This record gives sequence, structure tokens and C-alpha cells, in this order.
Amino acid sequence: MKQRLRFLSTLTMLIILMCCQQSIQNRISSRKGIITKKIIYTESLFPSYNSNYTPPSGIKTFELSQDYPKTVIVESYPWQNIDFTKDPELYMQAVLKYCLEGNIEVDFRGQENKIRKWYHAPWLHDDGKYVNKEYIGNGREYIHGLTREFATPKYKIHDQQDNELENWAVGMYNAPGGYTLGQVWSAPNQNPDPAKSNFPEGTVSFKLLFTDGTSHKIPFLKNTLEWKANIYRCNPNTECADKTRTDRTVRLLQIDIAVKDKRALKTGWVYGTFIYDGSGKGKTVWDRMVPVGLSWGNDSEVTKDIHRDGAFINEELKESFINASLIHSERKNNTVAYLKYHGLGGRLNGPIDNSISSCISCHGNAAVSRNGLTLPLGDFKANTTRFNYSPESFKQFFMDVPSGANVIQFKEEEYTTTDYSLQISIGIRNYYSNKRDLADGLK
Repeated sequence: MKQRLRFLSTLTMLIILMCCQQSIQNRISSRKGIITKKIIYTESLFPSYNSNYTPPSGIKTFELSQDYPKTVIVESYPWQNIDFTKDPELYMQAVLKYCLEGNIEVDFRGQENKIRKWYHAPWLHDDGKYVNKEYIGNGREYIHGLTREFATPKYKIHDQQDNELENWAVGMYNAPGGYTLGQVWSAPNQNPDPAKSNFPEGTVSFKLLFTDGTSHKIPFLKNTLEWKANIYRCNPNTECADKTRTDRTVRLLQIDIAVKDKRALKTGWVYGTFIYDGSGKGKTVWDRMVPVGLSWGNDSEVTKDIHRDGAFINEELKESFINASLIHSERKNNTVAYLKYHGLGGRLNGPIDNSISSCISCHGNAAVSRNGLTLPLGDFKANTTRFNYSPESFKQFFMDVPSGANVIQFKEEEYTTTDYSLQISIGIRNYYSNKRDLADGLK
């Protein structure tokens, strides 16, 4: 009997020791983080850039600014006393100055800004686009965190531009915007919550858009800001033979701004775009940024000129401002910045943007379904042009979307809007795309 009791006691001790050892091992494993072939993250950090491309040792790499604020601090802002409907250019300049303060000095590493911190949206590092397990997607590169934008067709930006352009960009949010990012993405190892995409009043985001075009073919790029970026040599979605990335020079062409402003009654947002003009007299690159326009609504009832080509002023549009001095036909000197196209029907868009859309209509359609699929942003079918754009598509994609996170219906599917943030909706899409690929054994 005593021997039996000793045996049971020893067995119990062994079980306890094994459980303790397993518990310790579990804690160690959780601290190490989660590692797969294509996704690397710890319990406290989102990935900063695409892991398919390894940076050389010794270089300073991009770091995602992700120490998101836990509370919203109410501030007053310099543009709040400016009526954007009456003085849009002054409003734009006030916002741009706010965005640049402290960021120029730290090369736009938002977490190092000494005046105010800025934050990046997570999950833009890998959009899950692979062909034969070769990555051809738009995910963040490792030097500046740039993501790939629309490629620009020949002659769309300048009459001398006889080649397609690769365009790359990086965007950041101020503290109120960073708070919302942290609410949607509460932890790297938890599913995001698009229902928390409610940006506070005073949220500001901006985006620097770069091109691989040169001043030889786009003369007004002369003396602009140049960055090195690890990008493709050509469009990887075409018959481009070399789909690998390499370090190349890109040049600043466009800056976008967005402000959560309750005075924009229909949308809650104000969007603006600048173009770089190397012929300008400003002392710095930033002084030579010229307003393209400002928009606070879709003018969703105005269908006039939706089939008209080029850049022009549509006098019926009342919810936007367009800088007429940049219109192509007004320019006699091709070394001065100009626009060959505006958005659909003369609406606001930047030179890099899709000319059958507009800034505010595109962002207004930022939304995701329960399984992480994004709502179409516009009628971007291969055969759709300005000349055949349908009234049905216009009604669908140019309606005014209320700000905040709202449940909407599209083709019998429910979507949650992400308060005009494509960076949130695309990030959620990327997250679920990678999750499905892992489950299917594709990574």
C-alpha cells in the first residue's frame, strides 16, 4: 500500500513538472511571436515592410509608427477659422504647413517628429499578390515604407512623357487619426474591427506621392525631392520581364491632404491635392507645391461633362475648387506644371490618380465585407473610359457617403465603411487575404 502511494505521489509530481515546463515553454513561444514564411510579427508589433525583400545589412530601414494614442486630445487647428468654400487655397496651405512641421527635419519618420507624432496604418506591407509564389504586389518597400500606386500611362502627365510611370507613396495620420487606427487594429494578433473606423474631428492625413519619371520627360520635376526606394523596374502586372525589386530613385510629384471637418456637411471630409512645379520661385520643394484643388462633396446630382476628356472647369460643380491656372490648354511653356486631366466631369483628382474617378468619391467607397473583401471604388473595368461611363455607374460611385463606420449593401453583400480611409479598408483586405493563403497552404 505504501509503495502504491509513493508511486502515485511520484507520478503526480512528474505531471506537475511537465505542466509547468509546458506552461513556461508556451510563455516563451508567445514572446517569440508568430513566424511564417510570409508574415512575421510579434504580439506587440505590426510588420513594417514586405518580408519578401530583405534589406542589406547596415542600412536604416522604414519603421512603422504604431505607438497609437489611447485617448483623443481635443485641439484647435489653424484651418478651423478658414472657410474652405470661400478661401480654399488658404485652407489648403494651412493644412499642408501643419503636415510638414517637424516632418521635413526627420525625413518623414513620423514617430521622430519633435512637434507632433504621426502614425502609419498597418497591414499595407503585403497585399497577397503572387504569381507562381513570386510576389508582384504593392506592399511597403523597406527604405521609406512606400506602397505602389496606379501606374501612369504614356503622355498622361506631360506631352513629352513617352513611357509608362511607376508611382509609389506613403501616408500618415496625426494623433486623432492614430487613435482610430489603434482602435481598429487593437493588437497585431487579433482581427481588426472596421466598425471602429470613426475618425474624430480634427483628424488629418497626408500622402507623399512619388514617380520614377524624370525631369527629362517631365520638365516641371526639376529640383524636386528625390528618395531612394526599393521598387520594381517596371509594371509587374504587365509583360515586364524583371519582376524583382531594386533600389531606384523616385521623385516627389504630388501631395494629398484629407481633413475631418464637420463643416463638410454631406461627407464630413475635405480633400485636397498639390502638384510640384519646378519652375516656381519658391526657395524649397515645399514652397513649390501648387494647389490643384479642394473638394468636400461629390456634386452627386451633376452629370454634366462626365464624358468630356481632359482638364477643364465644370461651372456646375459647387462642392469643389479647381485651380484653373493649371489646365493644360492654359500652359504655353511645358516646363511649368500643368494638368492634362481632372477627375470625372472635371472633379478633383491629382496627376497620378485615375481620371474616371475623383479624390472624394474614391475614398468614400472605402469599405470591407465581413470576410475582408473591399467594396469596388469605381467602375474601373478595362473597357470603361470617360466616353462610355454609364449613368448607372455614376449614381453608384459618386453618391455622398456619410462619415463614420456605417453598414451598407452592395450586390446583396453587407459592407462596413471605414470613414473614407482606404488605408484601413485595404489593410483589412490584406490581412484576411494573407490569413486565407496561410490556411490554404499557399504560403
